[in-house]
Amino acid sequence: MAFREFNNKYRGAGFGAFWLTLTTATTATGLAILYGYLFGRPIEQHLPYVTCAILTWGLITGFATNGCSIFLANAHSFKEFPLPTSLFAYRLALTQMITVGYRTIVLVCVLLLFSTPLTWLSLLSLVGFALIVWTGFWMSLALGVVNARYRDFGQLVGAFMTFSFFLTPIFWLPERLGKYAGYVNLNPFYHMIQVIRGPILGHDDLLLHFSVVGGLALLAPVFGAAVYGRLSHRLPYWC
Repeated sequence: MAFREFNNKYRGAGFGAFWLTLTTATTATGLAILYGYLFGRPIEQHLPYVTCAILTWGLITGFATNGCSIFLANAHSFKEFPLPTSLFAYRLALTQMITVGYRTIVLVCVLLLFSTPLTWLSLLSLVGFALIVWTGFWMSLALGVVNARYRDFGQLVGAFMTFSFFLTPIFWLPERLGKYAGYVNLNPFYHMIQVIRGPILGHDDLLLHFSVVGGLALLAPVFGAAVYGRLSHRLPYWC
């Protein structure tokens, strides 16, 4: 189901799913050149920094925005056939993993282009990726149920993610905040980005970032299972 949905989305397009790769490349390059110039950072440092963040942010927003609609968009399926509604959360998780695969092509090219050194510690980014997918799966169950009941919730989440994009150190550096730089640690999205970007680029404070994201990964199934387990039986009526 995930592969069929993914292929249908790009059927008929000349570049197919590689539009994801091209879009990621142009976005990361544009932001890196512009803000690298504004911050006085060389492109060989700022482009890998931005590319890692864009890739991770796409994964996070994919779960947040698409998670809100997983039950509304598939109501015809579970109303007509005896399918477990959680199936659509699994499909979303796999679809996001496929999407990341196409975007990772850009990151690999950037790392090779600038000969960015990688170590065994860089493999921790795979652990960070797994933690985000795990958290996103459980949160999509909760978001989907809430949005099925309150249709404005999905619009609110979309607006919040747009605002968070500029509030999170994706294309700018925390040090630019000066004495207020420590406040970025209150942003959970920053830690999610750093568990992938940090190991690849050799950043510090990995223990802090993985501790926060690990804590979220422990809380997500509790929250997701509570909301979904308590209210999922009402989905046929709400959808």
